[in-house]
Amino acid sequence: MTTPSKERGLVLLVALIMLLLVTIMGVVAASQVQNNLKIVYNVEARSAARNAALTAIQEAIATPGFLQGEQAFTLGCNGSSYVRCLDLTGDGVENDIVVEMSRPRCISAYPLRNSQLNALSDPKDASCFTPGIYSLCAEALWEVTALARDTTTGAKVEVRQGLQTRTTVNLLASACS
Repeated sequence: MTTPSKERGLVLLVALIMLLLVTIMGVVAASQVQNNLKIVYNVEARSAARNAALTAIQEAIATPGFLQGEQAFTLGCNGSSYVRCLDLTGDGVENDIVVEMSRPRCISAYPLRNSQLNALSDPKDASCFTPGIYSLCAEALWEVTALARDTTTGAKVEVRQGLQTRTTVNLLASACS
């Protein structure tokens, strides 16, 4: 049986076109996988930086003297008590994420009235009581900002947090003026 001259090579041409289409689909799929991996890596880096910033804020709040503007961390780094370096890789070197804390900023404050205190049963309230209408204590709203930067990926996250505390009127006079 002989094939007409027009049909010679048509099967080869169709096979090559199909092979080209399959190759293009494979390249597109591989490219999408690579892009998805980059996105996941960036999300993880940003999440790690955000968690580091939140951890640093909690550590700073627990540090004595933070609201007075003395220091944010007992173990600061880069020569500043307002910078905290963290080790996420477990290599023992705290340089993976650097968190810079702002000094606490007083947003608002108001003195507490003696009538708002429970001076008979709460020792903290008793120390605030003074003759007159207003006590020696006040309620203050503070704002702190932490900027976390991942030194490996370059991811940056800024976290602002409010903090309400009871403090002395003397501290408010200097911090909230």
